[in-house]
Amino acid sequence: QGMVCHETYRDKNNNWLYPDEIFKDETNQKAYRLTDKSKVLIGPSESMSKSKKNTIDPETMIDKYGADAIRWFILSDSPPEKDIQWSDVGVVSANKFMQKIWNLSYSITKRIDLEEETTDKEDFESSIKSLIYKIDQSIENLRFNVSIALFYEAYNLFQKNLKKKIKNQTLKTSFISILKLMVPFVPHLGYECLERL
Repeated sequence: QGMVCHETYRDKNNNWLYPDEIFKDETNQKAYRLTDKSKVLIGPSESMSKSKKNTIDPETMIDKYGADAIRWFILSDSPPEKDIQWSDVGVVSANKFMQKIWNLSYSITKRIDLEEETTDKEDFESSIKSLIYKIDQSIENLRFNVSIALFYEAYNLFQKNLKKKIKNQTLKTSFISILKLMVPFVPHLGYECLERL
């Protein structure tokens, strides 16, 4: 994996500041020191280092969002050989997607089953098989950011087909296949959803 980068901050005396020592305005363009509200100079994004104080405490982030969301964000940001631009907004988005997957597993288990299926089943299963193949290939080629983009596609496909005439067992079997591919990315969430199903 490439280096994890974060923008740097300096006070009026040119001293480095930690990200948790500052706050930004609504536009995210101006920063101020928490203690005295003095203006802070936002520097370029550089590799995280203790000397420049542009580090993020992983324990704090894991406590707030969970290890799965952090891992998902890091893998989704860029290919393994490139640097990662750290973003709290990106981690929040990853956390929201984890919630969506959890809710989807709940929706599938609580869905009222149908008496019969229509041709929607074949279209759905064909799309899922295609996505499984693409995800498998992207994992083999270490293109984890591509895998994650495909997982978003899979989620949208399930959401679209929840209201169609497809039996619960078809949805459940397909979702289990997708979750098994998600486990290396988000093991905690993956195993919890698999256990529920």
